[in-house]
Amino acid sequence: MGTIILSDQQQRRAQILERLCTGRITTADAARLLVLSERQVRRLKRDYMETAMESVVHGNAGRVPANKTDPQVADKIRELAGSSGVYQNYNTCHMADMLARDHDITIGRATLDRLLITSGLRKRKRPGERVVRKRRKRRAAEGAMIQLDGSPYAWLGDAHPSFCLLGGIDDATSKVVGATFRPTEDQAGYLILLRRICVTHGIPMSVYHDKHTILRSPKEPTIEDELAGKLPMSQVGRVLDRLGIEQIIAHSPQAKGRIERLWNTLQDRLANELVTAGVQTIAEANAFLPDFIACFNAKFARAPAENENVWTPLEPDMDLDYHFSTTEVRIVKADHTVTCGPKTLQLVLPKRAAPITGQKVEVHGLPDGTLAIYLNRKRVAHKQLPAAPQKACPPEQPKPRHVAAVDTDVKRASRRRQMQHLFAGTPR
Repeated sequence: MGTIILSDQQQRRAQILERLCTGRITTADAARLLVLSERQVRRLKRDYMETAMESVVHGNAGRVPANKTDPQVADKIRELAGSSGVYQNYNTCHMADMLARDHDITIGRATLDRLLITSGLRKRKRPGERVVRKRRKRRAAEGAMIQLDGSPYAWLGDAHPSFCLLGGIDDATSKVVGATFRPTEDQAGYLILLRRICVTHGIPMSVYHDKHTILRSPKEPTIEDELAGKLPMSQVGRVLDRLGIEQIIAHSPQAKGRIERLWNTLQDRLANELVTAGVQTIAEANAFLPDFIACFNAKFARAPAENENVWTPLEPDMDLDYHFSTTEVRIVKADHTVTCGPKTLQLVLPKRAAPITGQKVEVHGLPDGTLAIYLNRKRVAHKQLPAAPQKACPPEQPKPRHVAAVDTDVKRASRRRQMQHLFAGTPR
């Protein structure tokens, strides 16, 4: 028999069994000390009397575990997760998904995390300070509320400039209902996003967003607004109001934590997959989004409390350009033109149509930069007039040279010569 090394717990068990076998304690006492049943103690006593100290050591001690990760698989994972590997910036869960999908390597998250830590490829995370907050219940049905926000980030890696991902997530299901990449968090991007969500899913009952001035006007209500019971609205706010969507303002990032956590996940998973796929431009990133969102929703979306959704479908004949655009009111001039910034727009009316001089029309700005004019919610054809030629500036005249002051006596003599004709022929 070779050398047997026992732990403190095993040494204590051996001492108890030794006393039991020599009759110094009873079976009931041994069961109480070992926190086992008397039947188990009798089995341990029988094994101890046959093999002595060997019975205290577990039978699997020194054996290779049946579920041990294959060394070749472990080396492959280290290669992929190393400093030059494609998964060097992936988190553990994401890496496990990619290994199963692309490399046919099935490994648990805890096993993968332990392998990376022992290999020195990851560090243990220190637990941060815990802040207790009040949990808000999810909405019961899909479409009851969506959360909107934007996330500027270096989505294509540090070698590329940062740009913004605008997105919306359903509160009941955590399903990403729409997303688009934009150079910045802008008004046109939110109009595109809202239009895409409403066309794909329907009109939601409410929208939860922060206090960004694109979504919420920072202006104070005027006396007329207060008397009318209205609040100042941004252009996107007017679109939401026109569609009958309730606006809910979040007063802290934690209040809309569902979409904030979505950004943390996407900045990890989506950014790495964009780099792995070799995406170089915003257009390529937008083309990559649909397949990624479908896979993302299949993995992370959850079933709502109520199976029946509350999306309001769009009407078949709805004019999308009218509803998903900015709005400015203009008065038609005598020549049936309106001005919008530096542009002059000529209204093209049907023949024998009544003049509309002096009436108010709405100039709608579409996200692509084009304009549409509406009179009583009916679209009016128009054309843009060429800009008036600018007047040429006259050449700059040279500044008069400075003339030195003339002596006072010289001025007086010149003045007398000019006035002497008045005294010609007058006796002295």
